[in-house]
Amino acid sequence: MKSPRRIVLTDEIIARHNLCTDPPPSDSLFWLLWNTCIQTAQQALQTPFIQGVKAGTLDPVVYGGFNVNDAYYCFNGAPDYQSAAQRASDVTLQQFLTAKYNSYQTYNATFPQIWRVKDATSIIPFDVCQQYSQFESYIATKFDPIYCLIAMLPCECLWAWLGEQLSPPDPQNLYAPWVNGNNDFSGAYAIGNFLQSYQIANPGVVDQSLSLKIYSQAMIYEQQNFAAALSATD
Repeated sequence: MKSPRRIVLTDEIIARHNLCTDPPPSDSLFWLLWNTCIQTAQQALQTPFIQGVKAGTLDPVVYGGFNVNDAYYCFNGAPDYQSAAQRASDVTLQQFLTAKYNSYQTYNATFPQIWRVKDATSIIPFDVCQQYSQFESYIATKFDPIYCLIAMLPCECLWAWLGEQLSPPDPQNLYAPWVNGNNDFSGAYAIGNFLQSYQIANPGVVDQSLSLKIYSQAMIYEQQNFAAALSATD
């Protein structure tokens, strides 16, 4: 499988910032956000795209179109995280945002070789993908950088959860690498645990209502992107 789309935290980053990749505490903001949006996650799981991945019956043309659409989001997303990282004053928050930027840069570098796509300028994205990209840019530039991390979480959580729900895939399944490559909660859990410690160190800085609003909207965009993958071919 090509480089993962999710955030990649090296052992050196984990050790230097004393990060924990275990599940966050049950009463944490991480689980409040996820549990509030579990119905949207279930809807994503039931989309024809994900069910096609599970069964190995998804039209490869549809899969390719989805990935090119995703390239639009990731090409535009990389500078958003770079911008937010430059504005972050907390060193660990800055590292998370920089790690996401680096993950996207590495992931984006695979598109010219695999999909023959150089950048976002020639891609015609799903309408919802364009809206999601604009939403992410808005959060990254107009809000405290901690909310950019919160906007990142639905992507990190949902794709890992989908990988978990579809595991173990049949080794003969064409999409087994997608399932196995996404079945990793370490980055999402590290973010959740960091949010917990950040709230303790900075009481009152993270607004729960705003966090839920941002997280919920990002989760909806994630689900709608999966839903759009087949509707775009109808």
